[in-house]
Amino acid sequence: MPARPIRPASEELLAAWRADPAAGDAAFMEALLATPAAGLQACLAEQESATILDLHFGAGLAFLQTWRRFARQAGQGGARRLHYAAIQPHPCTVEQLAQAHGDWPGLEEYAAQLRAVWPLLLPGTHRLLLDHGRVTLTLVFGGADEELARLEVPADLFYLHGRRQDFDASATDWNAHACKRLARLAWTGARALVYQGADSAAAMRQVGFAGERVVDAPALNDVLALRYAPAWGRPPSHVAAADTPLLRRPPHARHALVIGAGLAGTAAAERLAARGWRIDLIDAGSDVATHASGNHGGLFMPALARDDSPLARLTRAAFLFAARHLQRLGGVGTHEGTAIIGEACGILQFGRDAKQALSFEQGAAQWNYPARYARWMSAQDTQALLGMPTMGGGYFFPEAGWLNPPSVCRRLLAAAREQSEVVTHFQRTVAALRRIGEDWQALDAQGAVIAQAPVVILAAGAQARSLAQSAPLPLNAVRGQVTHLPAQGFPEVPVALCGDGYLTRPYAGRICMGASYDRDDDTALRSASHAENLERLQHMLPEIGAHYAMPEAADADLQGRVGFRCIAPDRLPLVGALPDMEAAAAATPMRLEGVARQPGLYGLLGYASRGLIWAPLMAELLAATLEREPAPLPRDLLAVIDPGRFAVKGAAGQVSSDDDG
Repeated sequence: MPARPIRPASEELLAAWRADPAAGDAAFMEALLATPAAGLQACLAEQESATILDLHFGAGLAFLQTWRRFARQAGQGGARRLHYAAIQPHPCTVEQLAQAHGDWPGLEEYAAQLRAVWPLLLPGTHRLLLDHGRVTLTLVFGGADEELARLEVPADLFYLHGRRQDFDASATDWNAHACKRLARLAWTGARALVYQGADSAAAMRQVGFAGERVVDAPALNDVLALRYAPAWGRPPSHVAAADTPLLRRPPHARHALVIGAGLAGTAAAERLAARGWRIDLIDAGSDVATHASGNHGGLFMPALARDDSPLARLTRAAFLFAARHLQRLGGVGTHEGTAIIGEACGILQFGRDAKQALSFEQGAAQWNYPARYARWMSAQDTQALLGMPTMGGGYFFPEAGWLNPPSVCRRLLAAAREQSEVVTHFQRTVAALRRIGEDWQALDAQGAVIAQAPVVILAAGAQARSLAQSAPLPLNAVRGQVTHLPAQGFPEVPVALCGDGYLTRPYAGRICMGASYDRDDDTALRSASHAENLERLQHMLPEIGAHYAMPEAADADLQGRVGFRCIAPDRLPLVGALPDMEAAAAATPMRLEGVARQPGLYGLLGYASRGLIWAPLMAELLAATLEREPAPLPRDLLAVIDPGRFAVKGAAGQVSSDDDG
């Protein structure tokens, strides 16, 4: 079911939160979380990475109090990372947060940091990193019942409210069906705090929770403190003794081989290093970004669709996460000393034809996106912006832009080295993978071991087709040639352009334009592909020839670059545990849960033309999977990017166009 536009919190809802002790009374919440019966102290002491699910977030009171308690116990043993997830049907604006946070002066240090990263009010999952990455906040903007069914958060502690309908009119009460969804997320030994939960106690017990009222203080008597200890069997990943919490440490050493040092591989190294993993990074090139990630410039933008398709939802989450993450890594610019070369100059995306332009315009009216995210521009508007006639109207993404992919890779690798041990093996080609005991070995063409570890992450794009373990995956290498136009004399275009092709702004004397889409393996520049790119520019800007001396495609001085995109049939990435395709063919699984996997072998593949936005979030997702942390995407989107989807019987994969309107 597609997401719906988000309505922010009303003044009436804000007043209800402020009047409710569990959402507005800082002293009450501090006292509640301090009591041993609440379970927070034990959760932070027991888990190396503690996870809390809050279904009554309000303006973030419980989150801020929890964060403060986590920060105070730092360095005293126990949790080194805090994961906090929450569903918000009607989130606050930043201004509303500031108003509410004014009631809690003792929490301002934390509240200010929350407001600084507060996301745009767009539907879906927003992954926010705080406190130098030690605190992860996963906010889901959408209907409570619908999003709870899609949530993938292995929880140690729940914050619940017995009267949820008072704050979300569309929510059901805590009946057995709703409580069963909580139980699916609870690991054995998980705790639940339920404010005004007397009416929900029976339903909670029915699904395996047991406990009593909190009696540490009279004011807390309206709170249930429950523990998840079901009397029936659970999946192996969730099993522990009924009276002890399940510790969610990885089942293997934190050591991985990452094959490929482009955008996918360097992002994986950085996100795993942030969690203390040791990395062996292997690439056939002499440095990072020598293959598909080596272009001079590429666009950094989401895709939109009137039906809010999986592609639109995925790119929205990925774009927003990547934009924040690039800022954390040092920011984007073209001046001396900038960590990442590029510009958040905005992107104008034209409809490829009149039909798609109309679809864009209707979609903009339907979704009413925040102006900072996307807005419609008419043909007259685009002409005024660019100072010349254009092919028509289109979407304008004010915070999108262009990036230099090699500089992104270099910064990701440097950040990984700042956080953990990273050993690079450049100019080494992995010819085969061999499983020895609990480890994988990466072998060169002579059979020599390059490196070994219990986990292997294939992030080398089309090279994955040459390895036996991933060769059966339906991946194609598609040739893309970009053209480098001399920047001198080119008219001042204040934004990057996207349509049938793309155009960056000038950097280092060049403008990057492309890209061809060829089904061959020719690595040499050719004039026919230059001609296609020049035609794309002419299509977007019909009168460009009156402003710029267009080069001839056959001009020997015309520069460019050839790379090969790794593309799956449905144009979506492959992220997660790789399937055993031979075993799947024999068993013909009907569901993803039945797909056999290759132990310790994972993929970050099929990024096609969207590596700049896919790389950070997909690396975060894989790292979260390996660490048994909350996923930064809902279950239905996890399914559409799972590599096992190609092993499910009858799963043909729905093609998702890169320029879907």
